[in-house]
Amino acid sequence: MPVTEKDKAVIPDIVDAFSLAIIEVCQTLEHQRTLPLDPSSFVGEFEMRATSLPDDQSGKVKKHILMNIANGLKGKPLSPFHVS
Repeated sequence: MPVTEKDKAVIPDIVDAFSLAIIEVCQTLEHQRTLPLDPSSFVGEFEMRATSLPDDQSGKVKKHILMNIANGLKGKPLSPFHVS
C-alpha cells in the first residue's frame, strides 16, 4: 500500500508517541520493581534486538525505533523519525 503525503506527515508523530509509551512502561516497571531488572537491562535488550535486525528498509526502520527507545531510557532525547 503506497504511503501518501498525509501519511508521511503523521507517521513520525505516531512513532514518537509509541516510543515514549514504551519508555514510560519500562521506567514504570523499573520504579515499581515489578521486574527484577535495572534500566540498563531494558536498554541492553533493545540494543541487542536492534543490532540483530536485517539491514533492509524494514530492518532499518525497526532498528531506528528500538535504538530511539534505548536512548530514551538512557535519558537522551528521541531522534526524529523520517518517512521517505
